[in-house]
Amino acid sequence: MKAERGAVAAEFALVVGLLVLLTFTLFELAVVLNRQVVLVQAAREGVRRAVVEGGDTREVREVIAAQLRAGGLDPDRVTVSIRPRSAGYGATLYVRLDTELRPVTPMARRLWGNGFHLRAEMQGRNERIRPAP
Repeated sequence: MKAERGAVAAEFALVVGLLVLLTFTLFELAVVLNRQVVLVQAAREGVRRAVVEGGDTREVREVIAAQLRAGGLDPDRVTVSIRPRSAGYGATLYVRLDTELRPVTPMARRLWGNGFHLRAEMQGRNERIRPAP
């Protein structure tokens, strides 16, 4: 009877350890996916504004920064690339956002080290008829 209780305790310890690992892994994955969605949304809003403004303007960067803040990301830690800087009517504009995401949990830091590189890029056709300032 004591041997069975010992076996049950050992099995329980193994299962609990695996469940804890799985839980933290799922949590970390959820954080990564959330940050990626925030980047994509900010890039999408940025390109929407860029096609109306005619390229890379202060207003476009403000829209992107506001979207990043609303999603819980620090705009200072995100690299924003808008090209071309100024475009004529019908030209394709690209908005690209890059950031590094460090793991949240200590367990994930040991597994994944420095973290993840996240990138979002959107494109749209310029709608501004007159040249950008």
